[in-house]
Amino acid sequence: MKRLLLTLTISILSLVGYSQTSTVNPDTVCYQTSGSIYTVPSLGAGYTYNWTVLSPGVITSGVGTNTIGVNWSSAAPGLIPNGVTVYAVNAAGCQSLPITLNVLIYQVLPTITPIGPFCAGASCVTLVGSPSGGTFTGTGVVGNQFCPTTSGIGTFTLTYTVTSGGCTFTTTTSVSVTSNPVLSPIQHN
Repeated sequence: MKRLLLTLTISILSLVGYSQTSTVNPDTVCYQTSGSIYTVPSLGAGYTYNWTVLSPGVITSGVGTNTIGVNWSSAAPGLIPNGVTVYAVNAAGCQSLPITLNVLIYQVLPTITPIGPFCAGASCVTLVGSPSGGTFTGTGVVGNQFCPTTSGIGTFTLTYTVTSGGCTFTTTTSVSVTSNPVLSPIQHN
């Protein structure tokens, strides 16, 4: 009888030992992310893990295990308090305290200061994006400048990409370069 009692005590202690009631800092998830993975250390064979993910998060894999996949792609930017919760249940039906995790859906909205339109042969213009530190790409982009002499004539899409908090965000703008008018020689009648 003493041996059975000792075994039950150890099982209960191991469940409580891995528990916490909340997190101090939220988990940061990039806006429109579909493949977030959450895990807790395995307690060994015979345990079932019960996960809850607040809407609009959707568990996509791992139900009952110590690791799940979550699709947050339809979540609006902002904090989701207690967005992920898990507790373990052993073979005897004893339940651990839940572990909760706040989830921050992180979004940066980059902008490009509008430029143009330009005439063919115009000088290069410095591109300005916010927040600073991003990268410009597109036809006619040389470093952080747009050069009509490089782009040629037409309408071009410029892209500004910013990486922040491990997430990548982009925005685009259009710029036009038109040909210069060409006059015929002056005629005298």
